[in-house]
Amino acid sequence: MIHGRGGLAGAMLLFVAMRASAQEVTSISYDEALARARTHAPDLAAARAREQVAKADVGVAGLPPNPTALAGTSTQAARLSAGVSIPMLILGQRGAAADAARAELVTVQVETQGTWNEIRTATARAYVALWLAESVAATRGEGAKLVKKLEDAVNGRIDVGSAPQVEGLRVKVERLRADADARDAVAQVASAASELGRWIGGASYDLRAAGEPRVPSEVPPLASLMGRVDANPAVRREDADARAAAARADRERALVRPLMTLDLGVDAFDPTVPATSYRAQLGVEVPLWHQRGYQIEREIMAGNAARARKRAEQAHVASTLLVAYRTLEATSSRVQALADGVIPAAEAAANATEESYALGHAPLITVLDAERARLDTRLSLLEARAAKALSWIDVEHSVGAP
Repeated sequence: MIHGRGGLAGAMLLFVAMRASAQEVTSISYDEALARARTHAPDLAAARAREQVAKADVGVAGLPPNPTALAGTSTQAARLSAGVSIPMLILGQRGAAADAARAELVTVQVETQGTWNEIRTATARAYVALWLAESVAATRGEGAKLVKKLEDAVNGRIDVGSAPQVEGLRVKVERLRADADARDAVAQVASAASELGRWIGGASYDLRAAGEPRVPSEVPPLASLMGRVDANPAVRREDADARAAAARADRERALVRPLMTLDLGVDAFDPTVPATSYRAQLGVEVPLWHQRGYQIEREIMAGNAARARKRAEQAHVASTLLVAYRTLEATSSRVQALADGVIPAAEAAANATEESYALGHAPLITVLDAERARLDTRLSLLEARAAKALSWIDVEHSVGAP
């Protein structure tokens, strides 16, 4: 801990040292952070890789089976027998399989959008945390300066005998506490920067927020936002899963259709016949033992389950959106009340109390209480602005990240 009148200077030196020790100081805006997260977030890269696998599965599903070539010989008949067996998927089996794979691809693509929705929300929250940490550090630094200024004034009065020694001890304690709070606030900035770096691929940078988090001045009405609940990736994912289950059921129905096989062959060098013999036959699969009824029923049940999950997600998202919207309204009112009424009143009270103390009309404890109130109201305003930004982020998360 730094003691004496050089406490604030020591805190500032610590702040400078922390910045100098970082590999690189980078200022980043709210929109830039979101853009970098969309490009560099590891979780999103993994989701996109899964998309590529699903795209390859579409091609796999549309592949026709390879023909089978046969060749043989005989001691009593044809010296050479050759043939080829060609599977013939001409009753829609390939198309149904490809449609099912494409439906699965849509589900995976929606899952990627859901991953981005979560990453965007986490990045936005991390940016708000960084902005708040920086703002709190700056505010506490200003508060430490004011307390140091007050300590100098008290020591001046003690030197001329117009104030007791106990006031010097009291204000020194207050200044030490303000310095400690300022140092702790500076340390929180580095922690918040690391959390933001995790999402935007900038963990090696000493990040700094360039501006406030973006909150629209005119919030859309709740009714219009409720109409966008179905755009939430979690809801769309269940809807896509229901469609994929229906496509898989169609694939299973297509597989009930007979699988046809064309066999072509030739028998040559047969001493028992005067010429080469050619053969052709058509084989048809007979769905005698089963007609894939259980597979079809399974996919129907999977579709029903997906639709039930969709309804559950719709209710959950709507509830979350309502809570976030009401919180946004409450925090917006709090920000306005603090900015328009509480902050000016606290500033005026603190200034008036300092003037009264300078004239000998107010005790030191009153001045310290007024300074604490001024600092607390400033911090309350910062926290309210951060809470407003977070509630808007929750609203965006509910309706789906852009």
